[in-house]
Amino acid sequence: MKNLTARHIPYFALLLSGGLLCGAWFFEYVLNYAPCTMCYWQRDAHKVVIGIAVAAIILMQMDKKKPGLYPARAFAFILGLALLGCVFVAFRHAGVEYGWWEGPQSCAAGGGAISTPPTDPVEFEKWLNAAEPPACSDSPWPNSPISMAGLNGLISLLGVAVCFLAARRGDHV
Repeated sequence: MKNLTARHIPYFALLLSGGLLCGAWFFEYVLNYAPCTMCYWQRDAHKVVIGIAVAAIILMQMDKKKPGLYPARAFAFILGLALLGCVFVAFRHAGVEYGWWEGPQSCAAGGGAISTPPTDPVEFEKWLNAAEPPACSDSPWPNSPISMAGLNGLISLLGVAVCFLAARRGDHV
């Protein structure tokens, strides 16, 4: 952690958000956990972080040819703010799961596990249109002390701390 500087943060953020996004896809496509509306919002927030991180990495590579182009501390701070958005969305979802507050109206649906799609194109379209996401208040881990959204929020919060610390330190540790 001591050697992590502002120049490393885009790679760190890319790994963190990319890992959380791949984890969500694993739960959806391998373990058949149907995502709710707020789950998709969490994924979208991580996609924003990934986009900013990729832009920062490209700019950093361009900086090698023309030094002074890449503001490492500024990008570390921006990525910290983007991860803070992930924390907000994740903890908002966790609060809905724990019953601390109501979720949005779009979260009131009630589906279940994802069934295997049919191979016939006409039947597939019917299957796709009939699929309902689960309610946002339904935690896929009901007996766990922390929900998936809560875990996402905690991991993202750790990322925020690392980004802000690196932004404060800059390139010199």
